[in-house]
Amino acid sequence: MGGVLVDVHRERAIAAFKAIGVTDAGLLIDSYHHKGLFLDIENGDIDTEGFCRLLGEHAGRNIPGHDIEQAWRSIVSDPPAYKLDYLTELRMTHSLFLLSNNNPILMDSWAFTNRFSSAGRPLTDYFDKLYLSYQMKCTKPGTLIFKKMILDSGIQPSESLFIDDGPHNIETARTLGFQTCLAQNGEDWREDLSAIIRK
Repeated sequence: MGGVLVDVHRERAIAAFKAIGVTDAGLLIDSYHHKGLFLDIENGDIDTEGFCRLLGEHAGRNIPGHDIEQAWRSIVSDPPAYKLDYLTELRMTHSLFLLSNNNPILMDSWAFTNRFSSAGRPLTDYFDKLYLSYQMKCTKPGTLIFKKMILDSGIQPSESLFIDDGPHNIETARTLGFQTCLAQNGEDWREDLSAIIRK
């Protein structure tokens, strides 16, 4: 999701978490693979309540849940309508799955709601199924999350195209037999994707 469907703003998120007391946010927040508590919640090792409590302990102050929610929200922009329209068209002829390192705070407060898109539709409306790291208890670029998705979805990697903005994630997908497309955060990748699909 991040870096492909929605733009990722690492520096903005670091500033937002620092503003609520997480002074070492720059060491914990990464565009591809977080560290510390931020990785723990994406791995599903802790839930929303645990993250909020432990983040407060880490910061040495009580941090309201709403402030944590807003700080997480700052890491991504709203998805451009043209990308969502493209997915809607593509889904008429192809199965679409989303594989994302993500967390329940951002998903529950935004992506799973009608605030996700300008059309008032949640992220779930654009894919056949979502595979989210915190639910699967593992993250990219590890192979386990890919293998779990392959098994559950029944897809054949050699017949599937994986698009991601993380070079390490792309490399894992290639080793498992996927066709791949490396996106750049914030770019319009529709033409590149369509060219690969037409081959």
